[in-house]
Amino acid sequence: MRKLIIFSTVTLTCFSSLVRAEVSWPLCDISNDADFLPFVESTEETAVDVKADDAQLTEGGLSVFTGNVIVNRAGQELTASRATYDQNTGDVTAQGDVNLRDSEMIVKSQQAEWSMSKDEGTLEHAQYRIREMHARGEASHVHRQGQIKTELTDATYTTCAPGDDAWLLQASKVNLDHEEAVGSARNVVVRLGGIPVFYTPYISFPLNDERKSGFLIPSLGSSDKTGFDVSTPYYWNISPNTDATLTPRYMADRGLMLNGEFRYLDELGQGVVDAGFLSSDNLKTDGSNVNPNYQEDRKHFSWQNTSQLSSRWNSTIDYNYVSDSAYLEDFGTSLSLSSTTHLNRELTAAYNADNWNFTGRLKGYQTLTDDVKPYQQLPQLLFNGVLPDQAMGLSYGMTAEYVDFQHDELIAGQRFDIEPSVSLPWRNAAGFITPRLALRHTQYNLTENGTTVTNKTPSRTLPITSIDSGLFFDRDMTIAGNSYTHTLEPRVFYLYIPERNQADIPVFDSGLRTFNMGQMFAYDRFSGADRVGDANQVTTGLTSRIIEQQSGRELLRVSLGQIHYFQDRKVSITNNTVETRSDSDMVAEIVASIAKEWTARGEIQWDPNGNTNNMSALSLRYRGDSGQLFNISHRYRRDAINTTDGLEQLDISARIPFNQQWSMIGRWYHSLQDNRTLEGLAGIEYGSCCWATRLVLRDYVNSATDMDRTVAIFFQIELKGLGNFGQNSDSLLEKSVLGYGS
Repeated sequence: MRKLIIFSTVTLTCFSSLVRAEVSWPLCDISNDADFLPFVESTEETAVDVKADDAQLTEGGLSVFTGNVIVNRAGQELTASRATYDQNTGDVTAQGDVNLRDSEMIVKSQQAEWSMSKDEGTLEHAQYRIREMHARGEASHVHRQGQIKTELTDATYTTCAPGDDAWLLQASKVNLDHEEAVGSARNVVVRLGGIPVFYTPYISFPLNDERKSGFLIPSLGSSDKTGFDVSTPYYWNISPNTDATLTPRYMADRGLMLNGEFRYLDELGQGVVDAGFLSSDNLKTDGSNVNPNYQEDRKHFSWQNTSQLSSRWNSTIDYNYVSDSAYLEDFGTSLSLSSTTHLNRELTAAYNADNWNFTGRLKGYQTLTDDVKPYQQLPQLLFNGVLPDQAMGLSYGMTAEYVDFQHDELIAGQRFDIEPSVSLPWRNAAGFITPRLALRHTQYNLTENGTTVTNKTPSRTLPITSIDSGLFFDRDMTIAGNSYTHTLEPRVFYLYIPERNQADIPVFDSGLRTFNMGQMFAYDRFSGADRVGDANQVTTGLTSRIIEQQSGRELLRVSLGQIHYFQDRKVSITNNTVETRSDSDMVAEIVASIAKEWTARGEIQWDPNGNTNNMSALSLRYRGDSGQLFNISHRYRRDAINTTDGLEQLDISARIPFNQQWSMIGRWYHSLQDNRTLEGLAGIEYGSCCWATRLVLRDYVNSATDMDRTVAIFFQIELKGLGNFGQNSDSLLEKSVLGYGS
């Protein structure tokens, strides 16, 4: 409890400037930028220009000006009804409708004293406006040090429009540093709608959108996994190209965690290092389950780097580590993150030339489940090259790969795969035809690793022949007075690959590709090089489009395709399945822009022999001009299709504005097959030009097979130009509600 008290005290007393605003509503247009003067560099020799309706000169160098007095000096202007100017000291005393302005600030008062020699002055009972953050306020005493600093006593501060004090900061002292673009205040009371809701002895806030070091507004929340959850990030602007964020996170059920993120950007590239550490997890039971990591240290580390070493060389690093298999489930916030089974560890270097490219890769994994660990690829070398438009219109291609697959328990080994090809592409406005001939050779050098291998050096060589062809027909059409182009695009693709016995070749990284419209026109039904599918088939497809001539926008696209087989397919992943069907499932796709706001998409994989739907996906989307969103989709896959489990899911999400400020957000993601909700989300948000707030309730499971549910509450409030309080829910809503935030 003592740690919580200390941590909460630090959280509530050490606010500082934000890196960026999290809610997208614009700032209030408090004043026209034309009211502010352009910036002018000030020097001691800058002349003072005084204009008035009447001027009197007295002995001792004292001048009295009355009526429409205007005093100008080095980008600063003071106007008043009456002013006295002492030429000896450079002091100006002004009374009546005093208005002092420069490039950063405008201050209005009834009385002011200004020292031209020191470039500073004082105004009593003043009203002020700040250009950068569209801020305004009042103060009993304003001391202005040129265009550098401003000190205010008994001041208020807000970014709300005049007449709207939705939020107001009151402070005994406010210091505005215009050079550093940072404001600070002491003995602060924050009022919402006139009601005091928060006090802190010190607070700092930004005067522009540039990065600054300091504590960020804390994040508050609660969930079944963590209990009460509060995080207070500290942002460190190390240099123009490096920064770091250190985030102490207190979880009532688990303890105190420290997270850190370091970002860098240089001439060669950019990267992010992220790490977290929880000392001795205090959670003994997680629902009805015993926490296997009770009283154990838990941590994570990741490093992502992208470098452009030269105009042609580039490299990437992706390294990830967690201390235990439940780490992402306990501390992650998304369904996809918490259901991750393997963490990637990869180093890649690539060279890109004009007609060829080379990639070298070292790839491994950290396995988070009891599943068999994937093969490590140490290394993988890839080459791709093409020589288009050579003699007689021929194009030459070459792909090659070398991989050393390593594993502690399964068959390991080295694989070399090469495929040279030659094609003769021909295309014009009416159609195209591309005959292609390739020769694919694959060689292995295997290691048993305690298993039985009948042939340690299997190989496979086979030709690949294909002809891809298509025609383009179009006609003009008019609908409701609008001009459109209607196209008809038939396509025929023939593929021949002889059958080779591949029973002695292990499966390192091959799998059956997802069957869809694009896959029907591919050269191989398998991914990876361990299997090359035998084929003697022709794919026929038809696509029709309706295109708006004026804008070029595609209003409708309908595609239909099917593969016709001339022989049985004997090659499979397990080498024990022969496909005897004479034709494939029919695949149909449709994309329709029903109106400017409505878009519909549909895809179905239909078995004409069994008259059954094997896979389908249907979605309807609405996006209004005033922020309205509505998405509904249905996904279905028949059980055991392509050796995968079946599913049937319904996903509905929406953002419904009640007016320009208030909106409701929700999602219902439901598995019809299991009759259980994978994610339920409901929230309400308010946004105006000076403040915004959002409350979201989320009930979800960490994976489709997880029976334990997690309930989390996200509350966020942003006072524009001051700070963001609560748990950031923007990224969650962007993942859950399609179109949110874009």
